[in-house]
Amino acid sequence: MKLNCNVEVNNRAHNLANLSIRRKSQRACLAIGRQSLKNNEVYILLQTEQNKSGTKYKVNNNIERIFEKFINNGKATIRMTEPPHDLIIQSDAIPLKSFVHVLKLAMSNKVDLSTLAISNLNPKKISNVQKTKITIKKNSEYPTLQGFPRFTEELHIVGLDRKSFDLQILKLNCLKVLNLSNNQVTSLPKDLGTLPHLRELILSQNQLGKATLSKWAWLDQNNIRSTLCLLDLSSNLLTEIPEKIGKLNALVTLKISCNSLIHLPHSMGNLTSLKYLDLSQNNLQFLPGSMRKLKLLEIDVSGNIFSTITSLYTCMIELPSLVECAARIFLKTRINYDSSVIPRTLVKYLDSAKYCDAKFDRQSLFL
Repeated sequence: MKLNCNVEVNNRAHNLANLSIRRKSQRACLAIGRQSLKNNEVYILLQTEQNKSGTKYKVNNNIERIFEKFINNGKATIRMTEPPHDLIIQSDAIPLKSFVHVLKLAMSNKVDLSTLAISNLNPKKISNVQKTKITIKKNSEYPTLQGFPRFTEELHIVGLDRKSFDLQILKLNCLKVLNLSNNQVTSLPKDLGTLPHLRELILSQNQLGKATLSKWAWLDQNNIRSTLCLLDLSSNLLTEIPEKIGKLNALVTLKISCNSLIHLPHSMGNLTSLKYLDLSQNNLQFLPGSMRKLKLLEIDVSGNIFSTITSLYTCMIELPSLVECAARIFLKTRINYDSSVIPRTLVKYLDSAKYCDAKFDRQSLFL
């Protein structure tokens, strides 16, 4: 029985001596086996590229505990008694479960070893390091049956004219970059926002503008709000952007060029991390006043139809309500908020806050 995986070896003796020495996780092969078919002593053989001959760990009466709380996520730890090593394993969940099951049977001493799927301890071939970057530009390359490798960090599915989002992508907990450009995707699933490490989302040249704003629920999820740094929505037939885009606290780069936007949501001013903004080739007539709070390094507004103010408009001053006064003070604090902290009606009210620069002359307000 062998398992190709990533293994980190933690020497507990170093921990007791207050030595912070931990080996980095390495691509490895773990095998359960015997020295020979006549010898019933079972060992675990750990091989890496640096140690191809391997390190043997006795199994019987030498495994203190197997930590498998997160085995469904492809994680487990085998704690050895001698030497005092913890084998911290990351792998695909299914083969890892099989490996742990066989290991437990071997530990039980209640099973005929000849019936277990174990072999001799000859060095095994270590598979090549799994790809973390996957690029698919042809339909014939698409892994319809086998799925994407579990440890994928970059996934590029470009120019396949796909009309729907592949839900297999939601299983890629290591995913950092997702590029679905030049397809025909009209909406994204809510759970996309739960991916824990997604930093770049490239959706240019799709058809997200055909969906209603209710299909943008993925922006409501906590993970994507705190991790997403780049969002590319260029060329998506967009006529409006949802207010909830202002919740992307970590967003540094936003591209919304080549759409049909007439106005932007007032929540744009809440993107406090935003540095690069591309609004070119739209139908914008003005920018929301809230954007004065942004500290941009670059902004592109070319190819829009900004209106020119040729006269002053006068209106009588109206005293603001207590709710509006409180909202003004609260928004100046830039404290994060959501429906778990304040009522949902107030969340919507704050999200749609409007900003403007005004000049006052006695009782008249000039815009």
